[in-house]
Formats: sequence, structure tokens, C-alpha cells
Amino acid sequence: MNVSNMKNFTPTFVKRQGLVPPGLYEYFLDNFWFEAAGLAKEKINEPLRGSHKADIVIIGGGFTGLSSAYNIHRRFPEKKIMLLEGACCGYGASGRNGGFCVATSLIDERCKGSEARKRNLDVSLHGIHQIKEFISDHGLDCDFDEKGMLDVAINEGQVKTMEREYRILKKWGLEAEMLYGQDLDKEIKSPRYIAGLKTPNGATLNPAKLVRRMKKIVEKMGVEIRERSVVTRVVPGKINHVDTELGDVKAPIIVIATNAYSHKLGFFQNRLFPIYTYVIATEPLSKHQWEAIGWQNRQGISDFRVLFN
Repeated sequence: MNVSNMKNFTPTFVKRQGLVPPGLYEYFLDNFWFEAAGLAKEKINEPLRGSHKADIVIIGGGFTGLSSAYNIHRRFPEKKIMLLEGACCGYGASGRNGGFCVATSLIDERCKGSEARKRNLDVSLHGIHQIKEFISDHGLDCDFDEKGMLDVAINEGQVKTMEREYRILKKWGLEAEMLYGQDLDKEIKSPRYIAGLKTPNGATLNPAKLVRRMKKIVEKMGVEIRERSVVTRVVPGKINHVDTELGDVKAPIIVIATNAYSHKLGFFQNRLFPIYTYVIATEPLSKHQWEAIGWQNRQGISDFRVLFN
């Protein structure tokens, strides 16, 4: 976001004297997904104030935190669950990503074709199934479009890697198709792409719509969600003590769902390396431009650089 524009997005609560935590995020990002999800028109929940008790505290309001709240509540509806989010649900990677819902075998040269990779892929496919089931069960509108994925190669080295991937997928009994020349042009027209690997398992979606809809569903179930509640300290113990900038909560169970932010709380400091990704949205394309690109099937496209989608 352009810093000069931030004053235009200042929530009204910032103006209330004595109620402003010192380390607030900006909440309304210059973000295509958020704008399409209508986030600027949504109410951001009040921060945690005062002292509280809960059975389970979840730190983090992205897909991991909200999914944890959803599934734990379904299994243990009698438990009091409180979810704490530093900014707004979906503020982090869950609401700001490439919009791919994709199965992956987690390519790793150390375990070529191994059962470990097959297990990774099975878990990933299970994740897609869960997302589809959740969207269907709750009638969510998040622009979910299951058109599969197309990996593309831009040099001969990538073609060899892709062909090896194709053989592994076929060995596992999974649907896959290698594309060259005119067959590839039918999917996407680009002079840079010399081969493609087409698979049916994958979709595109608006991640901000999904995460914000998840928040509403979880709240209706009875989970208490506190946004604008930056966790400043966690004291582990038989009863965990979680401090925020304006309040605190005690609970015997905590779920750390902070992803790349976890090291700020002292967790996994020697196991995490936060990275950034950058996503660009073009202006709407004309009919002529669409025809020139030839991307009529609208599947997610990714080449074999690390990573360019």
C-alpha cells in the first residue's frame, strides 16, 4: 500500500483515545482479492480487552486457524474456543496469494518417486477435497473454478524434469498429459513455452473471499473471534497464558496458526525462514488480447522456475 494513502483507510476505532494498541497493522490493503471480497465494507471485530478464560485459544486467523476452529468445534462443540488475529482474518498469506488451490507432490530431488512423495500428494489431494466439500456444504461464493493445472517448461532442462514428473504421476495411476507444439497452443499461446504437463487436480479461487466466508461460518458456530488483537507474549504451561496488547486469555490448549509470523512469538525460530511472494493483477484484457493469449480453459498455469505462476 502507498503510505500516502494509508490515512484514507484508518478505521474509526483508531480515533478513540486510550483504546489503540501500539503495533496495529493497516487493515485495508491495496489488494485485488480483498477489494473483490468487499473487505473494505466489512466490520473488523473488536480487539480482546480485559482478562478471559477459554478451553482452547487459536493464534492466527488464516486458513490454518479458521480450519482448526471449524474442525475442533465440530468435534468438541462444548469447548469454548477463542481465536485471536493480529489484524483481520485473512490478512496474511491466506488472503494474499496466487489464488491456486492445487495438489502437489512436493518435488524434491532427495526423494524422487519415493513413497514419501506419494504420501505428500495424497495429503494435498485430501486438502483439495476438504476445500471443495466445505464450499459445497456451506454454499460459499469464492470464485472456485476447478479447471485443473498446467505446468509449462521454458527450456530443455525443465522439459526433462516435467517428463520425469509425468512418468511418476502415471506410475501412481493418476491422470496426466504431456503437451507439445499445437496441443500446447490449444491451451496457451506463448513462444516461451515449449512443453506442458496438464493435470485435472487443481482450481483457481479468490482466497480472500474464502477466508472471510470461513470466518463468518466459524463465528456462527459459536467460536469467539477477536481481530486487531496482536499477541505479544505466550507463557506456556499447564495453563497457557496469552497476552495481547489490550487483554489476555488463559487456556489449557493453544493452537499456533501463525505460519511465517510464528518466530515473532518465539516459536520455531530455528525452523522458519519467512519468504515473500509478489502477485500482480493486470488491467482487464480486451477480446483481442484474450484471443492472442488463447487461455480459454482458464486453468492455473505455472512454469518450472522456483516459483513463477
